[in-house]
Amino acid sequence: MKAFRWLSMLAALLACTALLAAPVDADARKHDSKRQTQTRKHSEKKKQADADRALWLERTRNNSEIMSGKASLYSKDLHNSTTASGYRYDMYTFTAAHRTLPMGTVVRVTDHSNGKSVMVCVTDRGPFVRGRIIDLSYAAARQINLNGRGVGNVDLEVISDENGTPLNADQAYYVRYASGTGRQSIGPFRAFADAATMHEAMRQAHPEAEVVLGSARE
Repeated sequence: MKAFRWLSMLAALLACTALLAAPVDADARKHDSKRQTQTRKHSEKKKQADADRALWLERTRNNSEIMSGKASLYSKDLHNSTTASGYRYDMYTFTAAHRTLPMGTVVRVTDHSNGKSVMVCVTDRGPFVRGRIIDLSYAAARQINLNGRGVGNVDLEVISDENGTPLNADQAYYVRYASGTGRQSIGPFRAFADAATMHEAMRQAHPEAEVVLGSARE
């Protein structure tokens, strides 16, 4: 009889264990299924983002059309404020705000009134005034003499991808400046950030220095 009771108790215990374990297994399966769904959705989003990026780059490389509109000057009150890219706005660097171009894209801005150009990196969103297509930092606006006017007609030309790398593989960035022996260049730099850093280091001794795009074989 004792053996029978022990066997009955053991069977009951095993049954209870199975009942308790079942919901846990079901929850685990549900969690795994949810995780797999999230992973699949993330993978699909990444594939779509990569496809969109490839399409945008291809259109940019093949489209020679220049965007035209009004450029405006960032307010000095925004100095050190956080931009849409997460970086702080520094009015003495060569940056800009654009409504749609990917963060990190480099554009050449050419002023209609004097033909002067400057290259800037998109780090913020804006401007949000009708007819304006780009907001320039104080340093960039000053290079094309826009700082005194505040607003001016310009052409925009996309010259890099979102990493600042020139769209044309045969081109690179250079820092050009005047010296006693004539015009000098430092480079090449494949990343705009590297050229901009060198530019910043040289500006005190050579205020007229500028970042330019040229043949990588120079």
